[in-house]
Amino acid sequence: MKKRIMALLLGVCLAVMPGCGESNIVGDNAAEERESGEKTTTFKVAVVLHPLSKDEDFNNKEIYKKAEEATGVHIEWIPIAAADAEDKVNIMLASDLPDAFLGLIGENQIANNMDSFADLAQNDLLKTYAPHVWSDYETIPGGMDLVTWPDGSIRSLMTGRQTSYENDAMGIMFMNKDWLDKAGKEIPQTTEEFLDVLRAFRDGDMNGNGDATDEIPFEPSQSDWCSKIMNAANPWGIAGTDSGDEQAYKMIKDGKVVGTVDTDEFRSFLEFSHQMVEEGLMDVEAFSQTSEQYYAKLSEGIVGCYYTWTPSGDMGEEAAENYVPVGKIEASDGNGYVKTGAQDKFAANRTGFAITSACKNIPKLLEWWDYMSSTTELKYISRFGKKGEAWDIDQNGKVYEKLPDSLTEEFSIENYKYTYGMVDYGPLIRKDENAEIKEEIAKTSWYRNECVKKVHDFCIPAEEQMPIRFVDPAKTSERTFIETELFSYIKNFTATSILEGIDDAAWDTHLSQLKALQYNEWLQWYQDFLDKKF
Repeated sequence: MKKRIMALLLGVCLAVMPGCGESNIVGDNAAEERESGEKTTTFKVAVVLHPLSKDEDFNNKEIYKKAEEATGVHIEWIPIAAADAEDKVNIMLASDLPDAFLGLIGENQIANNMDSFADLAQNDLLKTYAPHVWSDYETIPGGMDLVTWPDGSIRSLMTGRQTSYENDAMGIMFMNKDWLDKAGKEIPQTTEEFLDVLRAFRDGDMNGNGDATDEIPFEPSQSDWCSKIMNAANPWGIAGTDSGDEQAYKMIKDGKVVGTVDTDEFRSFLEFSHQMVEEGLMDVEAFSQTSEQYYAKLSEGIVGCYYTWTPSGDMGEEAAENYVPVGKIEASDGNGYVKTGAQDKFAANRTGFAITSACKNIPKLLEWWDYMSSTTELKYISRFGKKGEAWDIDQNGKVYEKLPDSLTEEFSIENYKYTYGMVDYGPLIRKDENAEIKEEIAKTSWYRNECVKKVHDFCIPAEEQMPIRFVDPAKTSERTFIETELFSYIKNFTATSILEGIDDAAWDTHLSQLKALQYNEWLQWYQDFLDKKF
């Protein structure tokens, strides 16, 4: 394999980079001699740093060791914490581009900075230098359309899995079962029952330390990707297909795009949430705390209920076992229950890996990415680390998940995966490559699927989901021009209303402000998108 790849690279050098001589790189991509005498090419890649990772040096991951050995590509990583990603990436886009971004770029950023990203369709770059990636996309129905812009360009590559059941629901509410039993309560099914449980958590010294004031009954957090406050709007029929708050600012009903943040249901959600704050049932630091502060509270055993992927990713396995999933919670003044997440959701990130216009040797970097995409085994080394630990392959050639022997109370399976693997930030895993989940050897992942079953039927159905396609950057710019100020306002209004309360005058001002900030025009943009007017 190694010899084949190096021969291909030599061919690339001779065919497309005449005059490169001994160095097959240009500009800032540094070449160094490896022990074998072959050239090592260095690229700068900005990468998302997940808060559950225990190692910031990405070159310690098995997949990148293998990729460097096979392709001669060394990566100088620029780790960026997820909480800081948007601001730091925007600065890079404006001033100092790396060679590529991994797990950091969104569609809007590409649309608004199209020239900052390499066109991988040009001169058949992707097809020629990443044939395995190309084949994967050809295999998926409409796969090439998913990454192709209206002008025919390809500005990014997919990461993560094509689809998976566990991704259909996003943040799920989990509640401390020991606290429920101590309070003599059942899992709530209505908002009134929810309040009753939270009051019992507040007053009952649930952690048994003699201090009845240190418990946090309900702990949302804007610093965590799946614990956003808009999850709490689900009982009023307000939800998005993803956990980002802005995903829930609109919904599709009977083929029409409708607003949510100008409705009576949204106001009821705000008033209910403010009641929780007033009664000391919800953490007032939900809008200001850092990820570190949030996870510290979870690990201290003072949280009664919160939204998460699975509790085992936030705390030790023993503590996590005390938390049970909450199904639907209905509001008496709501218009029907939905849950954040989408049934049969396409789960891959279409802008996961994006090579920039600063890269001086796109073929070489594509070949590095293609190597990691070349086999199912390499994809899973990228996803979870070494074969035989968090995953393996059975005698029938089927990948299955398992639990590593190295787990401790302080080092959970999620810590393991994000430390030794890239999880959803590695090359695309097709649906047919999805790992089998068995309770006896992968209880955490199996348990996640079991929890999804409790809410899956309440997640947004396919007919109420936006189609997936890129649009002309000019049209995207129209939308994002509105979104910048609109989203900032809605998020601030939501936080202020929950923390300080809301009255008729404040609500009327809110409706006027939405109109002034072109909320209706924003909704119409999505209606036109849905109707394929562009």
